Amino acid sequence: MRMPRARHLLGVGLAGLLVQTSGASGQAAATLPPWTPGTLDIHHLATGQGNSTFFVLPDGTTMLLDAGAATPPVATPRPDASRSAGEWIARYVSRMAPPGRDPGIDYALLTHFHADHMGFISAESPPSVHGDYQLAGITDVAEHVPVRRMIDRGWPDYDYPEPLDNPSIDNYRRFLDARRASDGLGVERFAAGRSDQLRLVVDPGAYPSFQIRNLHSNGDVWTGTGDAVARIVPPLDSVPKEDWPTENHSSLAFLLRYGPFSYYTGGDLQGVPPDGFPAWHDQETPIARGIGGPVDVVVIGHHGSIEPANAFFLATLRPRVEIVPAWSRTHPAPVVLKRLLNRRIYPDARDIFVLEFHDETKATIGSRAEQVASDHGHVVVRVAPGGESYRVFVLDNRTESGAVLSIHGPYPSGRRGGEP
Repeated sequence: MRMPRARHLLGVGLAGLLVQTSGASGQAAATLPPWTPGTLDIHHLATGQGNSTFFVLPDGTTMLLDAGAATPPVATPRPDASRSAGEWIARYVSRMAPPGRDPGIDYALLTHFHADHMGFISAESPPSVHGDYQLAGITDVAEHVPVRRMIDRGWPDYDYPEPLDNPSIDNYRRFLDARRASDGLGVERFAAGRSDQLRLVVDPGAYPSFQIRNLHSNGDVWTGTGDAVARIVPPLDSVPKEDWPTENHSSLAFLLRYGPFSYYTGGDLQGVPPDGFPAWHDQETPIARGIGGPVDVVVIGHHGSIEPANAFFLATLRPRVEIVPAWSRTHPAPVVLKRLLNRRIYPDARDIFVLEFHDETKATIGSRAEQVASDHGHVVVRVAPGGESYRVFVLDNRTESGAVLSIHGPYPSGRRGGEP
């Protein structure tokens, strides 16, 4: 795989790619240079407690996708347990935000309503100072960093596939009500098929090749033609309730394009339904048909658990970079890593980045676990102005130093097969 090249790059100084800062020990550490206009940064945060991805778009528009806050013992907080996951995310966002802009997140999206994507509310969750709600995950992030617009799959009724009623979603709705009243927070429902819902807000005319296409939500999937969507879930009154779509099946998915560069992410969508379940529980196949061709960077769904990354999806998208947002000791599943590495599904070179690959999980998987490009750390995809090429930086997630652990690329956008 790519690790030898990454080590070589670190050994030759990386002129122009890194900056030097002084850590607590007084030793110089190589860190990621600040974002600059025209660059696209995609930060996959390895908090050990779920998914969270921070985007700095080419004009400085900011977007946060998910703010997971699962709890121990299933989660291992990173850097440590001295702060909540939401506070760690907020601190990271504040450090990596574009210089010169007012602090805040332009768009915050929740792919679906599970704790490892939105936060878990319990009796011990601290109260907000801004309203009658508690802090965990996205509500915790918003306590520290202003959020201008929330987008999710449920607004305003939160009734698909049936009314949602649990402490975390009830708390989230109280958060929306409070912040709409106090701060003018905007709230929208994610609409599959659209390419104008997630737009550049700072200088949109400067980057006409940038677009985010909404691919899937609540069983609606983009067909690949115009803004048209197809319904892949049968009428619920024709389906046994035990087969109804779950939160995972209802996740948001989108495709980001910037010039020739492309990037896919899709929450916890499935591609390999468990035995005995309906074929329409596979959302990846119709999504791949709509996309219709290769994608440079693909985030593997459901943390690399047993249901994502089916062969058709991988063969259609043929990603050069595969990012597995694993955090639990059950992720990635051996069968999924096997598919990701399988050159018979598609023969092209690929690098796999796992956000938190626990030693116990690696021991269970065996030698395939050694074929990944990185096994822990924040994974930053930095796309050059215009989208012609990109690099992947892996940053330390055991401290807040921002130290660069490895660099991969440059990869030419749109190219398939062979080494870049």
